[in-house]
Amino acid sequence: MKKGRITQEEQNRRIKLLTGFVFNFRYATLRQLHTFIQLIMNLSYSRRLIAYCLKYGYLKVCCEPVFKTKIYYLTQKGKDLLYSDEALVEHYHFEKSLTGVNTFAHHNMLADVYFMLKTHLNIKDWLCEWVLRVGLKKYEKIPDALFILPDGTKVALEVETRYKDLSALKCFVSLYQYDIMEISKYHAVLIVASTRLHYEGLKKRLLHIASEFCSERFIFSDVGMLEQGMCFYQDKVVPLEEAIKLLNERRG
Repeated sequence: MKKGRITQEEQNRRIKLLTGFVFNFRYATLRQLHTFIQLIMNLSYSRRLIAYCLKYGYLKVCCEPVFKTKIYYLTQKGKDLLYSDEALVEHYHFEKSLTGVNTFAHHNMLADVYFMLKTHLNIKDWLCEWVLRVGLKKYEKIPDALFILPDGTKVALEVETRYKDLSALKCFVSLYQYDIMEISKYHAVLIVASTRLHYEGLKKRLLHIASEFCSERFIFSDVGMLEQGMCFYQDKVVPLEEAIKLLNERRG
């Protein structure tokens, strides 16, 4: 084997990791593909793998018209590759309507938060909203993502790009009180706001609605804080790892 060449088995492993990322987020921008390959897969040269997936039909690309951004999504061949590992792959589909202005901004922030969290936490499993919703009724409250740590801690993730009025926030708290306290669906909720102003407003209003519950079960952050691995939990700013430790100590 020539120096620098990889085996077909290793190439297939890499393709499966990349297509698995696209599956979970439903689509990805070119920047997100590069970040995943370099940060999560720890490969310094990402263009070759992306080009290979396009050339051999695992991914397709289209253009998001408003922001003039390339969007990469799975082909049938890409879905077939994941079939043995992803039980819900048959539910995967991509439509250009999924890249509307609001949904596209939310998707991009969610991907950025994913990369930040992977930098600071050892995440065992990650499931995005569309995967969690498969088989459930439309009115059921589903977080933007769910991540599970090696010790079994389940954290619902809410990425906030738009403001909610007070009635919506009260409903938000009520639904999570049921999911966490009544049926133990999650152990906590990580709320990441797009800006510091939004973060301060959310924190103040949610703690006012249900101070004890939100203090114990809600972890607050914004994009800038999270990039540094910091958050607000139990009335103080702490590293994210410490917040998870305090959470587990509190719940026993």
